[in-house]
Amino acid sequence: MKKAFTLIELLIVMTVIAILAGILIPSFRSYQQEAWNTKAEADISGLQLAVESFIRAHDNRFPEGLEELITSTPRYIQQLPRDPYRTSGVFYGYTLLTKKPGNETFYIIYSNGPDHVRNWSWDATKGMVTFDKNSDDKVISNAIFE
Repeated sequence: MKKAFTLIELLIVMTVIAILAGILIPSFRSYQQEAWNTKAEADISGLQLAVESFIRAHDNRFPEGLEELITSTPRYIQQLPRDPYRTSGVFYGYTLLTKKPGNETFYIIYSNGPDHVRNWSWDATKGMVTFDKNSDDKVISNAIFE
């Protein structure tokens, strides 16, 4: 007599595997989201350090873009980190803004977060970054945050 698995036994094993997968996959997604948050915060902090070093070394001149941190002499970073929330390999955002009156310059380095929508705005009269409710953006700047 041949020994083999019956159809019922195979279905039970497949059901158990499906249940385990259903339990484990959501927990892996939360770990992935946490890793993306940590990476974005670390990348943006590193970019801020490079921008501040550039400003000090170039007589208070701000870089026009993050690419200038790679092309200038000395080189401040080896390559631009990619925003973990963007599957298309987009780099982090960098914007130069001014405060009125006085035209004081500020920089903002940011990631729009998992929703890919910019949830912050610039108040040029106060020189302040303001966030929308429930903002998931990662932002660092030499400006004031509200």
